[in-house]
Amino acid sequence: MTEQELKDAITLSCEADYKHAMAAPKHRFSRTFRKKIKVLLQPGMGKRTIPALYPVHGRRRVIMVVAVLILILGTTVTGRSFFQSLLGKYILTGYTDHVQLNLGEPENLEMVAIEDNEKNTMEIGTEPDSEEDFEFVCKKPQWVPEGYTLEREEYYENIEEYIQGYIENGGKFLWYRQMRNDIGNNLGISSNGNEQQEVMIENVKGYFIPDDKLDGERGNLVWEDGKYLYIIGGDFTKEELVRMAETIK
Repeated sequence: MTEQELKDAITLSCEADYKHAMAAPKHRFSRTFRKKIKVLLQPGMGKRTIPALYPVHGRRRVIMVVAVLILILGTTVTGRSFFQSLLGKYILTGYTDHVQLNLGEPENLEMVAIEDNEKNTMEIGTEPDSEEDFEFVCKKPQWVPEGYTLEREEYYENIEEYIQGYIENGGKFLWYRQMRNDIGNNLGISSNGNEQQEVMIENVKGYFIPDDKLDGERGNLVWEDGKYLYIIGGDFTKEELVRMAETIK
């Protein structure tokens, strides 16, 4: 075979493969997958993430959701009602140094038929819901500790999440996040074995989770009101975080 014949054979093979690929039905990803991938593709995400909200070691250990929630969290006074109310709604993954909560999966997953180029294809997706009727209302803290100024404020419409980032003159950060409590997302909060502390934010129950990167008196505040999930994190005491949370409107 001459060099030209080899080139012609390769060209014909590539053209045939291209035509075959273009003729294949268009793949449809699930709504949950699209939301997660959009988060990863957002510019600036991950550059200034507080340590408590991402895995810091690669050695991963997957643990059973129900067993861990019931044995570790569900049997404690501080963890019982909040975490048991999330059973079936969250997937818990254990890492060496933190716990990751995957929100909104998999209770609504089902096989959904999708029409594509007059051909029926199947994908793993979420049940049709009333998302079109849901209006996300951004709620903002009316008070922050002295010395902190707003550096970043964004609402990600595609994943329905509102974020504020504050910075202090000395370089310390304060993060506030508001998201729907039924979306597919990942949330890792590390307490390094420290016990969560139940707190009341006006008439809503929440949890102060000590940050293993800070001393035991400082950490993150997490609560939900049935519609939104809120998180405040930074180098603050429980009292400071609760005070800030009570001003969110």
